[in-house]
Amino acid sequence: MKRARDLVDAGQHAGIIDAISALKGEASDPKRDMAYFALLETASETRGEADLSALSQASRDGAMALLDATIKRITSKLH
Repeated sequence: MKRARDLVDAGQHAGIIDAISALKGEASDPKRDMAYFALLETASETRGEADLSALSQASRDGAMALLDATIKRITSKLH
């Protein structure tokens, strides 16, 4: 998830789905699938900038907000 965030932040990929798909050589299919599901779960729970539209739009700000919210949500469950 953090690597996908780095790709979006650097402007190498405009959207979340492109960024996660680009990790094919770094992450297995099941890991990328888990990332997609984590993003969907965050988007369904979040209102505002981090919502489902961030997945489909090429908005860097929306993508970053959703990625940050998902990373925060996952991290908080680990601690």
